[in-house]
Amino acid sequence: MKIKTYVFEDIKEGIERIKEEYGSDTIILDIKNNSTNSRKSCEISIGLEDDPGFEEDTTEVVRKKTEEIWSHTTKLLSEKIIGLELEIVRDRVKQYPLPLKVFFEKMRKNGFDIHLAVSMISEIYGEIGTLANDIAKANFFFRNAIAKRIKICDIVNSNGHILMLGPTGAGKTQTAKKLSKLISNMEQDVSILAYDPARKGCWDEHIIFSKSNGIPFSFASNEEDLFKKIAKDRIRKIIDISGYIDLQKRVVTRLKDVNKIILLPAGARDEKIRNYCDRFSDSNIAGIVFTKLDEEETLGHICHNLIFLEQPVCCLTTGMDIGDVLTPNYETFYKILLEGNIWKTGEKRLLQ
Repeated sequence: MKIKTYVFEDIKEGIERIKEEYGSDTIILDIKNNSTNSRKSCEISIGLEDDPGFEEDTTEVVRKKTEEIWSHTTKLLSEKIIGLELEIVRDRVKQYPLPLKVFFEKMRKNGFDIHLAVSMISEIYGEIGTLANDIAKANFFFRNAIAKRIKICDIVNSNGHILMLGPTGAGKTQTAKKLSKLISNMEQDVSILAYDPARKGCWDEHIIFSKSNGIPFSFASNEEDLFKKIAKDRIRKIIDISGYIDLQKRVVTRLKDVNKIILLPAGARDEKIRNYCDRFSDSNIAGIVFTKLDEEETLGHICHNLIFLEQPVCCLTTGMDIGDVLTPNYETFYKILLEGNIWKTGEKRLLQ
């Protein structure tokens, strides 16, 4: 199927001319009104057969062409609905003071859910009204709106072992080292315990880290060995296990009195994040860790996922270095929403 787009001064006239040239059964895929105050115009996109002279298509060819048309039409409709929704939201936002409009545009630019963004500025306007014209007051209440919606769990200063859950590639091993180093720097006893049946005891990365930083490391040979080593002594343990979901579910079922945290790469998007967390909805999760923040253009989506999931955030990892771990506060999320991803630019300063 070929897609052709024509420009006319009038929509009705354009449709009539297309029907005259291509026939009354021509498929119109999209109509876009480009009229301005000084000029009238519209774009009409139509779908044409690749070979108009070929009349006897097989059933399979017809099916494929029909699928192409529906696929293209669905994409265009989806884009138009999203565009229309944004226009409606922007019209609604126009009623608010300038600082709140600026907040909305920055949140949208940084990947935050537009409906939550409107909800936040609407709440602020409802609380302070025209005082929101004062940028200092608007900023103060914006921070309050974040604090009401995002929960924070200080996993580093909590008691008990930390069990790290999450898919393969989420950064569990690297984060285990970062957290253990952070806890060790606070002069608390900590060790790393790892288990992955696929690695067969090959833990060179942890062993090198252990020798370099003086943090004890051990690995379990099987699941029963894992539970025995957890109970062996009272030293706080960071438990780094395989990303296999069935294994994680079995371990979680038996380990009731540990802090369970889910690690997800910042690149994971809404549906994947929520689906993974849903698998542990009955497991008393302490919170979520987002890793690899430096690899993403925007980070607003991690904020709205924390709000939708109603899960606390434990920490964030921002790069490959052992010190690139951040215990967030509300200022962190204020800056993520309004200033964007500072780690993407290579900056190493922490948000405090």
